[in-house]
Amino acid sequence: MSTKMLHDPPSKPERSFEIVARRIAAMIQANYRIGQRLPAERDLAKTFGVSRPTVREAILSLAMAGMLKVRSNSGVYVISRQEAPDVHVLEGFGPFENLEARQLIEPQIAAIAAQRGTEATFAQLAEALAMMRWEHAQGREADTSDHRFHIVLAEATGNGTLVSISDSLWRAQTESGIWQEIHNHMRMEDYRPMWRRDHEAIFEAVQARNPRKASLAMTRHLTNIRDALMEASNAKSMATTKAPANAPKKVR
Repeated sequence: MSTKMLHDPPSKPERSFEIVARRIAAMIQANYRIGQRLPAERDLAKTFGVSRPTVREAILSLAMAGMLKVRSNSGVYVISRQEAPDVHVLEGFGPFENLEARQLIEPQIAAIAAQRGTEATFAQLAEALAMMRWEHAQGREADTSDHRFHIVLAEATGNGTLVSISDSLWRAQTESGIWQEIHNHMRMEDYRPMWRRDHEAIFEAVQARNPRKASLAMTRHLTNIRDALMEASNAKSMATTKAPANAPKKVR
């Protein structure tokens, strides 16, 4: 084994939506004209053997790069046949990919927290909820208190690995370029009452030491997030591509 192989850092693996975005771009260059509509998301998902959320992330990244335009109740249209854009500039995992991982893990965390949580756990969850309510009343986002709420649940399991995974998933979400773009749009909508109700339901189930209800409440919360992401990502795609053709494109 060479010294170079020993010391070079491993290459960054491609994210699922990056692979699909590149394949869609290649498909456009080979078979589509400007103004032509792409197949529906479900058909693209079947063609590429991936989930619809992964296709949505790929379409959003290409829309942000100025290659596609999403029209409400109409479809996705080609507005540029440029070479495949560099979607690597969109840092972090795709939000739907991240959310899928959360859906696998966090309902179980909530269930275990309901079994193992202490009075100190309940007090910390109540404190995070109180901060969330105060921030919302001030018209602010509650990212810090939201993060704290989920970390307290993970800590209640007594499993350091679950705490680390939960924190990593949260940080990966907030560092995602696509998530940031979608979240910027979500702040225009009033999702706050729903987020608050979701967290209150989780808290009540955990405090009642009901693992099943805690798991279901967390599942419902994550489903609500997914639905909001789907709605906001479609709206963001349209907003991103409404700029004039000569306007500078911002991709982060």
